Amino acid sequence: MPVYSYQGVQENGARIQGLVDADSPRTARQKLKSQGILPLTLVPREDAPSLRQTGGRRRAKAGDIALFTRQMGILVGSGIPVVESLGAILDQGLPDPMGSTVAAIREDVKEGQPLHQALSLHPRIFSDLYVNMIRAGEESGTLDVMLDRLSDFLEKQVETRRKVLGSLFYPLILMMVGILMVIFLLTVVMPRITAIFKGLNAALPLPTILLMDLSDGLRREAFWILPGFFLLLVFLVRAFVRHRAKIDQLALRIPRVGTLIAQDQISRFGRTLSVLLKGGVPLQRALEIGTSVLTNQTIKEAAIKAREDVRNGESLGSALKRSPWVPRMAVHMIQTGEKSGKLEELLLKMAEGYESEVSQTVATLTSIIEPVMILFIGCIVLFMVLAVLLPIFEMSQAVE
Repeated sequence: MPVYSYQGVQENGARIQGLVDADSPRTARQKLKSQGILPLTLVPREDAPSLRQTGGRRRAKAGDIALFTRQMGILVGSGIPVVESLGAILDQGLPDPMGSTVAAIREDVKEGQPLHQALSLHPRIFSDLYVNMIRAGEESGTLDVMLDRLSDFLEKQVETRRKVLGSLFYPLILMMVGILMVIFLLTVVMPRITAIFKGLNAALPLPTILLMDLSDGLRREAFWILPGFFLLLVFLVRAFVRHRAKIDQLALRIPRVGTLIAQDQISRFGRTLSVLLKGGVPLQRALEIGTSVLTNQTIKEAAIKAREDVRNGESLGSALKRSPWVPRMAVHMIQTGEKSGKLEELLLKMAEGYESEVSQTVATLTSIIEPVMILFIGCIVLFMVLAVLLPIFEMSQAVE
């Protein structure tokens, strides 16, 4: 069935764009009008086949993937076939690249491919964890259950990311505003004020001299500052990539920060393993996928080494215990889960516990960072004010 890209207006006047499948443009317009959308443009989409071949060009938002998974779980759980469920979701008007990808997946499933195989053609959107969970659900006949577990997992990831970014948003905005304010004062305001002092030919206080030199240098070298900053940034990025393993290990040694990183990594690892093992994925495959979600190279190497030890017959808890970077509490919970036969449950509890600790630590750190940044910016402003007022006080005393 052809797929059309449309732009339209909803009943409340809001503009909307998305994809709709229909036998003809006329049917597509009727379908949109039945949904309360007045189509303004309707263009056939010819890129769905190419998307099936390339696996997608862009990454979809994590929130869009979680919403798609939740909707699929509800529809499939209600007894609606997969193809019809995909069509129903597509009719709602998904934004690209999610809309084009769902359209391509639906066509592949209609041609007889299993859902997990159709999803695997889009690796930039659907991870190995996602594909393996869907595959396990199809093979065991519990696709709706796997979709629900996946949606819970993805929604938790989105919520955690939103909390962390929300906690860092205000300090970052404060820092940017502070930097812009200082640059504005040094390049626009201070030159006009210090020009008066230069004409006096009198001895000036040290803060005033420093401020005048800094202001003059900033304006004189402004042409080279931005390229220099860019080159420095490129150098730092390359150095980070080249020495990533050493930097990651050094970060783990920093008090509080290292603990925070380790807890975040182990919570990701534990939640991923729990979801996969509950879905019936073999432990070796689950460890392989769980290792791929780790971003700290030091902990990732420890997980890879543990995976090899498990392949040789050792327990997961004993293998992870050798690494000094894996929290002892995590090792203890994994060993308890292996002995009691409830590894999936204890991995999930471990992940939830560490996620809670990470959220609390981030909130505490940001609450400390905010007043420190305000104090730092205040000190800079105080220095500027003193640099301007000190010569005025000296001149007033001389006049008296």
